[in-house]
Amino acid sequence: MDLCTAGSLDMPFILDLYQNSFPENERKPFSVIERKAAMGSMEILVIRDGKKRMGFAIIALGEGLVLLDYFAVAEKYRGQGIGEEALQLLRALYSENQFYLEIEHVDDTAPNYTQRLRRKNFYLRSGMQDTGIRVQMFGVDMELLAFEPGLNFEKCEKLYRELMGPMYSKFVKRLK
Repeated sequence: MDLCTAGSLDMPFILDLYQNSFPENERKPFSVIERKAAMGSMEILVIRDGKKRMGFAIIALGEGLVLLDYFAVAEKYRGQGIGEEALQLLRALYSENQFYLEIEHVDDTAPNYTQRLRRKNFYLRSGMQDTGIRVQMFGVDMELLAFEPGLNFEKCEKLYRELMGPMYSKFVKRLK
């Protein structure tokens, strides 16, 4: 299995998986992601085994900081260790940077509580740590997880401001 920069032939697979893996209120317009990737502030990676596309990772890049903005494995490959292996490849690829991601806050009153808890446990088993940082993004309470200790909100805030521009102050709020 490997990670490589997605090419134009990968985009239909990635776009379909993106739309089916994330709720509409948590998705950026894909055209924005593609534009930022062309500008070098994001990367779109495909997870492959030979010619078989298995998933994708969308990465946002900042100064010494890497945000795993979107990450999904195709349903038929889930539960086979693909996600964990891909995370370790990402960790190695960006080893010189603080690597983090956001997940929905594990709220036991949420209708998808079990899914949220399962997702968080997956990332913790994969070596990530709960940073204790909580943010609200586009109305969704999120927890930040990182591979290494020492992540601080100020660094994240700078990356969010670069990614979102003037929309930042309207849609992102620190909770804790």
